[in-house]
Amino acid sequence: MDTKIWTEESDNYTRRAIEVHGEELYNTSDRLESSKDVFDNISKFIKKPKSILDVGCAFGASIEALKDRFKEASFFGIDPGKESIQIASKNLSNDNISCINGFSHELPYEDDKFDIIIFSMVLQWIPRKKLIRTISEVDRVLKVGGIVCIQEFLANKPVTSQSRHDEEIYIFKDDYASFFTSYPWYKEVYRDLKKTEDGEDQQRNISIVKKYNIEDVYTLKQAAMEKV
Repeated sequence: MDTKIWTEESDNYTRRAIEVHGEELYNTSDRLESSKDVFDNISKFIKKPKSILDVGCAFGASIEALKDRFKEASFFGIDPGKESIQIASKNLSNDNISCINGFSHELPYEDDKFDIIIFSMVLQWIPRKKLIRTISEVDRVLKVGGIVCIQEFLANKPVTSQSRHDEEIYIFKDDYASFFTSYPWYKEVYRDLKKTEDGEDQQRNISIVKKYNIEDVYTLKQAAMEKV
């Protein structure tokens, strides 16, 4: 079971958004509410980030909403959709913003670059064969002390379904914070479950996961003194 999400669905998502929202593409109530949640929760842990990466940035809605809130930060967006990135680059022209084509499992950035990495309704789309590599890449480019902000559906148990737009595309709903915290140098420091009234398939979660220094996590076991 896999998906053709990388080849076309990102641009299809952007086209649907333009068709529905037109000139209000970046200012819908849902997007503004979502970005406020992201900002409010990130700000509890990092007040003045220097570098923020939005993985699966599409046409740049999250970056547009956050750039005036984190005025001192440099923003980076990456997405497989060529049309999506063209639109993002055109509309978010700024010396502090860079949006490029690429993939979550092959991040073209140096080690320890980012204070914050955002996944906003993205991890559910990643092919399962690429998920472990994605987490490894995030770990590589995230600074110690940095955070991963995850917005996702949170079903009561892992579930997959076919996209209503294309039956060859699969969506995987899971508790993605737990994928990171399976490694002891990641700790979930915040969680907020929303829209529970909509049922378990539609309820959503915001999680903040923080990266700690490996040396501070593991206790060094001292060798026993040799008997004299």
